[in-house]
Amino acid sequence: MVTQGLTPEQVSQFEQNGFLLLRDELSSETVKKLYNETAFMLSQFSLADHPMTKFSTDEEAHIGDDYFLGSSDKIRFFFEQGAFSPTGELVKPKAKAINKIGHALHNLNPTFNDSTVNDRNRAIAQSIGFKNPYVLQSMIICKQPEIGGKVPSHQDSVFLYTDPPSAVGFWYALEDCTAENGALSFVPGSHKWANIAKRMIRVDGNRKGTGFIKIEGVEASREPLDEEFIMPQCPAGTLVLIHGSLLHKSETNRSQKSRYAYTFHMIEGEYKYDNLNWLQVPPTEEGGANFTRLYA
Repeated sequence: MVTQGLTPEQVSQFEQNGFLLLRDELSSETVKKLYNETAFMLSQFSLADHPMTKFSTDEEAHIGDDYFLGSSDKIRFFFEQGAFSPTGELVKPKAKAINKIGHALHNLNPTFNDSTVNDRNRAIAQSIGFKNPYVLQSMIICKQPEIGGKVPSHQDSVFLYTDPPSAVGFWYALEDCTAENGALSFVPGSHKWANIAKRMIRVDGNRKGTGFIKIEGVEASREPLDEEFIMPQCPAGTLVLIHGSLLHKSETNRSQKSRYAYTFHMIEGEYKYDNLNWLQVPPTEEGGANFTRLYA
C-alpha cells in the first residue's frame, strides 16, 4: 500500500501560509505513548553529573557550553531559566524544571524514532518538494507550568542554515496548546517576505559558545507587528509543518498546565550545510556528516 502524502489543497495552503496544521495526525494512543515516554525520561535523568545548562532564546545569552554543543548525537536535558533562584538553586522539581530534551531522540529513542522516520513523513516531505531530506535534530519542548519561557519571533532557518535555506519543522502537539499555556503563533505568508539575513553559529576563541552573524548581501526584513500574528487551535495529536523562513513565536506559560510538544527539523540533503552551524553531527566512517536520511 502506498502511503499518502499531503493533498494538493494542503500543499497549496503550506506554500501560501508557510505553515500547515494537520489535526489528528497522531492517534490518541501514539500521543499517550510519546507523552508517557517524555514523562519517564524527565523522571529518570540524573542531576548528579549534570552541568545545569539552561536554554535561552535570548540572542545576548550566547548559549553554548560543551553539554549543549555536543548534543547532536545524544539525549540531553536543558533547564528553564525560571527554574532557578537568583542565587542559583533549583526551585522546581527536576521533572518540572526542564525546558527541552534534545537533540537525537529520532536516532536514540525507539519511541520517537517510530514517529519520525516513517512512510507518512517521507510522503509529506516528498509532497513539499524534498529530494533528499535529512532529519537534523529532534526535541521535546516541555513549556513547563508557570515558568515555560517566552520564545520571541524567529525563523528556524536562522538556527539550522543551509545554502539555500531549506529547513522545515515537524511540530507535534502532545497536549492541547492554548493561549494560556504558550501555544504557537504565526505570521501567515511571512516566509515569502522575511529574509534569512542572519544565522546562529559556533564561536571559537575566548568567547566559546554560539553567536549570530549577518549573511552577506541579504537585507534584514522588518519586525512583524503583534496584530499580524495568529494563534490557531492546536489540540493534542496535531502536526504543524513550519517553513524555515516563517516568523513564529510563543508566549510564557503562566498556567498550571504544561505544553509538551515533539519536534524535529528536516533539511534538504542536496544543499550545503557547513561547519559554521552550531549543530555539528559527528562524521561517518566515510567522512560525511552522519545525518539521518528520511528516505530509505
